[in-house]
Amino acid sequence: EAGLDRILDVIRDGRADGADRRLTLQRLAAIPGVYVPSFYDWHAASEDGPARWGTADENAPFPVKRVWVDRLDPADQPESVIVPFADVIQDRLGMEIMRGCTQGCRFCQAGYWYRPVREHDPAVVADRIERQICDTGFSEVGLLSLSTADYSQVEPLVYNLAERLQNQRVSVSLPSLRADAFPVGLAEAVSRVRKSGFTFAPETGSDRLRRVINKTFTNADMVRAAESAFSKGWQLIKVYAMIGLPTETDDDLEELARLAEDITAAGRRVTGGRKAQVKVSVGCFIPKAWTPFQWQPFAGVNELHRRIDFLKARFKRVRGAKLNWSDPEESALESLLSRGGRDLAAAIERAHDLGSVFDGWSDHLDLGAWRQALNDCGIDVERELGGRELIDTLPWDLIDAGVRKGYLKAEWRRALREAETEDCKWGHCYHCGIPGDGADTQLASSSLPVLGEPLPEGERPKVAAYRLRPEPRMPVAHRDRQQPAVHRRYRFTFSKTGDARFLSHRQVMDAFERVLRAASLPVHYTEGFNPHIRLSMGPALALGHEGAAEIFDVDCTAPITPAHRDRANSLLPDGVKILDAQPLMPGAPSLGRMLDAIAYRIAPPVNRPPWPGSADVLEAGLREAVQRWELLDDGSLSVEINARQEAGPTASVKKLLVGLGLDDGEAARARAIRERLVLRPRRTPATEEPVVLEAVSG
Repeated sequence: EAGLDRILDVIRDGRADGADRRLTLQRLAAIPGVYVPSFYDWHAASEDGPARWGTADENAPFPVKRVWVDRLDPADQPESVIVPFADVIQDRLGMEIMRGCTQGCRFCQAGYWYRPVREHDPAVVADRIERQICDTGFSEVGLLSLSTADYSQVEPLVYNLAERLQNQRVSVSLPSLRADAFPVGLAEAVSRVRKSGFTFAPETGSDRLRRVINKTFTNADMVRAAESAFSKGWQLIKVYAMIGLPTETDDDLEELARLAEDITAAGRRVTGGRKAQVKVSVGCFIPKAWTPFQWQPFAGVNELHRRIDFLKARFKRVRGAKLNWSDPEESALESLLSRGGRDLAAAIERAHDLGSVFDGWSDHLDLGAWRQALNDCGIDVERELGGRELIDTLPWDLIDAGVRKGYLKAEWRRALREAETEDCKWGHCYHCGIPGDGADTQLASSSLPVLGEPLPEGERPKVAAYRLRPEPRMPVAHRDRQQPAVHRRYRFTFSKTGDARFLSHRQVMDAFERVLRAASLPVHYTEGFNPHIRLSMGPALALGHEGAAEIFDVDCTAPITPAHRDRANSLLPDGVKILDAQPLMPGAPSLGRMLDAIAYRIAPPVNRPPWPGSADVLEAGLREAVQRWELLDDGSLSVEINARQEAGPTASVKKLLVGLGLDDGEAARARAIRERLVLRPRRTPATEEPVVLEAVSG
């Protein structure tokens, strides 16, 4: 966001004064941080000399300097977010709390690229999260940064959010953790609503190799953290590691298996033999640009397969541990692209022409197409995957990321000596190239109240940063609030029309759960590790069909008002609308027990004869399922189909359409509206009259 305003101004002004494309590009290139590829020439190494960069425009800056904002402005954060009603992977509210990381992990491109560290104010973050949860209805919020446990106010923020969001049963999630910087007491606050597994990223099982990559904690730290987690009820520890790191040996692989053994043993020891699991996921090291390991070779497909086989054989002897691994061939392709220069552009285009489009998904990846593309374009794969000399000009040297190349070389030499470099956020400046001599680091102030008693000494993080943080507090025990008892079950009626007919039954159910939470309806939640709204949907509506009066039941802790309904309708996707809500009598039977029949209206057929006037044309079993058959004046067919198996044959509307002579494709495209669900009325023993309940309607 540092240069966006200036970029937009240049484009606007260029259009206004009729500037040609080249003049507009020259104006853009003058803006710090803007890279115009056509203004630079890459000369690959040849007999004429080593590789080098050159400029094709005398006004083009060299190198192009990365720019960043000095302070994170809350005004740059969106006030609201788009809520997808289709299924997505990260189905949660994401909130940035910090940008940049100075841990100095020598393999991590993001850690060097996003320096310096800048933190958001925790009070602003908490207010924004609470507001956006009310707007979106998400059941989980993720606190986002490169190393969330290093956020200076993480303890007060998480405790504060746990208090604010508990009544809505919204959980707080953090990315992978460092064993030396995450107290288990904080984990308890994070998991007050949902208790999932702990995730650690030690990257390797060897303390020696961890010093090489500058991960500043030990296996003993990992085991202690895991032991504390198991003792407080967690049953699963997830561990992420890499193979193929510089200087790695089989001894380091053996240490990873021993670490898994020690973690599972700690779990069995503190749980009295209860099941304790560790899942170890192993990826292949990919050398990345702008890191101290950028000169290192890719370990090689065959060698990585050998190391994976070593681990697979070793983990067979580790009780309670599961090993997953990535494909070395996929990793080789990633490594090729991660350090490739302009020479690879033709190969990427060729791979696309050969059908490589969605290759980010393993089930779509066609390595054969990539091999052919690389071969067709004359790419020397072995050379591209090999090492680089420290004196080489690299394809990415055109971009000044802010961290000096000399500093990266020094860090590589420190790696060979197994020398650690401390996090500069809390002390000594190592002059990596980011200006400011430490003043560029912007830490958040302690603007949130702390709660309860100080953490036990053993649960405090051991990093030097702790000396500068406000002392975190444990939430006091009585703050776990009990939700009110169920007041009444309500039966909601809603319509699902237009494009909403393409939302699945599961997606509609998820949408209602979010919307009921966002609209602050007094709904009742289930108990346990993963609480959710007690919501019972009517029978699933086939994808592509509309519903005029669908039904779901939900337990509520207080009366539902028209204002609740209006608020919920303002948040639902187009085509889904709550029509009314009826309170049910205590002991009222469930929807499944009351459902008697389903009424449909089917649009006139297209390019086919009209619908028949009676159900006599159907085969016997299908005809018996039809309780009512009426041909309407506009050519539509109105039918009522039995939905109670004990009352006779049942049928879906698709089966009915196929019985009328449509093929599967025509049946799927037919416009069918489920007009209503026919329920058997609940009768009172005294009067045997239907109980009529007042609807909440406008």
